[in-house]
Amino acid sequence: MRFVARAPGKLVVLGEYAVLGGAPALAIAVDRYCRASIGPSTDRACHLETRAPGPERISRAPGEPTGVALVDLVCGETHRLQALKPWRAVLDSAELFDARGKLGLGSSAAALCAWAGVWSRYAGAAGIPIREPEVESLIRTHRAFQHGAGSGLDVAASLTGGAIEFRLENGATPRIGTVRLPNSVRFTGVFTGSAASTRGLVARYRDWVTAAPEAAERQWRSMAAVAEAGCAAARNDDTDAFLGAVRDYGRYLDSLGQTMGADIVTADHRAIDAAARDHGIAYKVSGAGGGDLGIAFSPEPESLGAFASSVRSKGYRVIDLDLDHAGLTVAEHTG
Repeated sequence: MRFVARAPGKLVVLGEYAVLGGAPALAIAVDRYCRASIGPSTDRACHLETRAPGPERISRAPGEPTGVALVDLVCGETHRLQALKPWRAVLDSAELFDARGKLGLGSSAAALCAWAGVWSRYAGAAGIPIREPEVESLIRTHRAFQHGAGSGLDVAASLTGGAIEFRLENGATPRIGTVRLPNSVRFTGVFTGSAASTRGLVARYRDWVTAAPEAAERQWRSMAAVAEAGCAAARNDDTDAFLGAVRDYGRYLDSLGQTMGADIVTADHRAIDAAARDHGIAYKVSGAGGGDLGIAFSPEPESLGAFASSVRSKGYRVIDLDLDHAGLTVAEHTG
C-alpha cells in the first residue's frame, strides 16, 4: 500500500510584509505542485528520493534522520518512530523550480504540506495515529524550518487551495477565509531569471522595523489600507478596484524597498512593470521580492497575451498558471 500526495504552489497577490503586522493578505494556490509518495521498503532501510530540482537518494536505518530538514521536522514529531517499518518515499518539487533555482512559488511550503500529508496517512495505516495536517501546526513547523521567519501565508494557501484571505490575529494565530478573484480577471506569472532569499529579506525588514519604528508604522498603515481595499474588492467582485489595489501595492513594495535599503523591486521587475503599463496590465512583485516571480492581472486576454509576448522578447520567462482549487490531496494506492 502506498500513499500519494499533491500540494500546490502559491502566488501572493496582496499583503507582503504588512501581513507580518496583522494586515490581511490575499494569496492564490496555483497549478504547479510538489508531489510526495511513501510505501513499504523492500529491505531493512528507509529510502528517500528528493527531486528539488535535482535528484538525491538517501538511505538510513529506521528512526534515523534523513538530513532533509522538512522531512526530519515532520517525522521527528512522531511518537514511537522506531516502531514504524522501513519505508521508501519520493519528494518531488521539480515543478516549482527551473534550472536556475526556485521560481518563487512557495516550494518549501508545498513540500511540507505534501510530506506531512503522506506521512500522517502512512503512520496511521501502521497503527501510529497522527493528526491530519492542519494549518497551525504546519505553520509552526515551517517557521522552525525558516528559523522563525514568515507569516505562514504560503503554507495556508498550499494546504487550503483556491484564493484565500489570510490574517495573523494577535501577531500569531492564523485566520483564513476563502475569497474569489473578480470573475473577469485573468493572471500570469513572469520569472525574472534570478531566485531571491525570502528569509533574508524578511529578516532585513524586521531589523528595519526595530530600527525605525515610526517610519515602519507609517509604511505599514499605508500598505495595510491597500491590502484591505484589495481584499474587499475581491469579495465584492470589483475588478477595477482590485486591479488598482494590485498596482498600488506594487508601488508601496518599491517604496518599502527603497526606504529600508533592500532591492525588493529589482531592475528586472521595473522593466516588466513598464511593459505591463504599456499594455494596460496590473503588475507587481509576488512575495518578498528581490527576484523570483511577478504576477500580472488583466480582464482582457488579448492584452495579457500581448504583454506576455513583449516580456518574452525581453528574455523573461512567462509561466502560464491557473488556480488550484483542491489544496493538499492524499490518495491511497494498492498493489
